[in-house]
Amino acid sequence: MTSRTSRTKKKPGDKGYRRTRADVEAVKAAAHEELEAGHPMTLRQIHYRLVSRPDVYYRNTVSDYGSLSEWLRDARLDGSIPWEWMEDRLRVPRRPPMWDDLPSFIGAVRRSYRRDVWQDQPGYLEVWLEKDALSGIFEAALRPYGVTLNVGRGFDGWSSVKNAADRYGDGAGVTVLYFGDFDPSGEDMVRSLRERLAHPDLPGGDSLPEIVKCALTFEDIERYDLPPDFTKTTDSRRDAFVALYGDVAVELDALPVDVLRRRLIREVAARMDLDALAETRERQASDQGRLDELLDGLED
Repeated sequence: MTSRTSRTKKKPGDKGYRRTRADVEAVKAAAHEELEAGHPMTLRQIHYRLVSRPDVYYRNTVSDYGSLSEWLRDARLDGSIPWEWMEDRLRVPRRPPMWDDLPSFIGAVRRSYRRDVWQDQPGYLEVWLEKDALSGIFEAALRPYGVTLNVGRGFDGWSSVKNAADRYGDGAGVTVLYFGDFDPSGEDMVRSLRERLAHPDLPGGDSLPEIVKCALTFEDIERYDLPPDFTKTTDSRRDAFVALYGDVAVELDALPVDVLRRRLIREVAARMDLDALAETRERQASDQGRLDELLDGLED
């Protein structure tokens, strides 16, 4: 009979292995590193970044996700992680705009003026994002370029498509950059959007904008060693997708934040006239001076 002392010690990943205190501390330290480098981040983003790291014992399971949520809660409560390093895009309070008095309102007017960049551009550009949890990162990156961000969850409804068709007109010179998951539905989004925008009863009809999926791609999964999951068996698009790529699905949240941000900026900058954008900003500065003179008169 094999003695207890001679049994092979279980290693992380072995069946029946129990996480040690050192494992837990390593995960907490890794979460802090990811947040420090890429804040603000959502809980889901941090989860996928930890799953991708070979230096910690962290699994793509509901149990580990729940434990991570508790650890990060405690870390924010004790001050070891700043509250502003994490965000919850699904629970943002909608507060009506109000001001203390007229001078504070005038100050808001001063800060809110911005010249429309698209009147000076040869075309029009929008970004469509499947993941609302990532919208904070996208909004911050797109703000300097004046690019509209359209956020949806899964396939956009017909009202959203109709509003887009109204904005795009005949589609000439319009480009839509799409960012979504790599799964049967995510890969089918671009086709679906093209077909619905081409509906004969919508503005534009047969004329369509250029629609480009920028992320997430199969190449991203291989290049960045992203943690895979299985495709949903209930998805009607699954069979065709699996035949092409295998039974693999990865969420956009798994892509490192810095990689996602760089790609977004690169794709946007490549499709805009940056010299014209600089001229727009110069005109805006001149307009701002005139606006300040008018507002100064109101404050006297």
